[in-house]
Amino acid sequence: MHVTEAGRGRPLIFLHGWSCHGGFFAPQAAGLRDRFHLLFPDLPGHRNSPARTGDLSIGFMADALHRVIAERGLQNAVLVGWSMGALVAFDYIARHGSAALGGLVIADMTPKITNDTGWSLGIRGGFDMAQSMAAVLAMQADWPAYAGAFVPRIFARSGCHDPALQDWAAAQILYNDPGAMAALWASMAACDYRPLMPRLDMPVLILHGGESQLYDPAVSLWLEAEIPAARRHCLAAAGHAPHLEMPAAFNAALSDFVS
Repeated sequence: MHVTEAGRGRPLIFLHGWSCHGGFFAPQAAGLRDRFHLLFPDLPGHRNSPARTGDLSIGFMADALHRVIAERGLQNAVLVGWSMGALVAFDYIARHGSAALGGLVIADMTPKITNDTGWSLGIRGGFDMAQSMAAVLAMQADWPAYAGAFVPRIFARSGCHDPALQDWAAAQILYNDPGAMAALWASMAACDYRPLMPRLDMPVLILHGGESQLYDPAVSLWLEAEIPAARRHCLAAAGHAPHLEMPAAFNAALSDFVS
């Protein structure tokens, strides 16, 4: 797994969202490198970390993260999981424990993306398993069309404040292999980390966008209630990508939490 590193100090490991890569944390690299040891993996199947489609799953990525942490002997690390990256963090903790960790940041994510009769805090609009399966087929059939429709939903409901940023994100996401993205989406849809939340034994920061098009603020309230040592922080003007839309505020909240 390709990892870009910068800075010195306490390790912060940034785990990107589905169809993205470590470069989506460029504002954090620029703003935090003087204070922390920053690690930006390209998770398997993304950009500089190719993988066989048949291997790709949230668990496969969690094991790759474990190797990064173990090989470097990292201690007291903070995982910063945005979107799918939060699921990778959850799976890492479930599989490998939390001995190497000192904290966890959940950036605009739910523990279960599909809704059903007993769960309404997945992706907005009642997105269920049938819709997820249809999304997988659409990715495989016409990735450019699917990616083009998906990108605007990353940003705030009122629209992305920087058209150049949205164009850049669209180009990065279009670069992906549709088979790999479909496999990872199917894996995400099968995940349910709700039972893990009360067992998280570290400080947790829940950062969410007040204008997220993907997740209702009720998700962050549920997480705050379920996780023993959690605190919640809303970036009111941001959508699903608060670290890109409000980088200064995101970095300040992250730095305060780590301190």
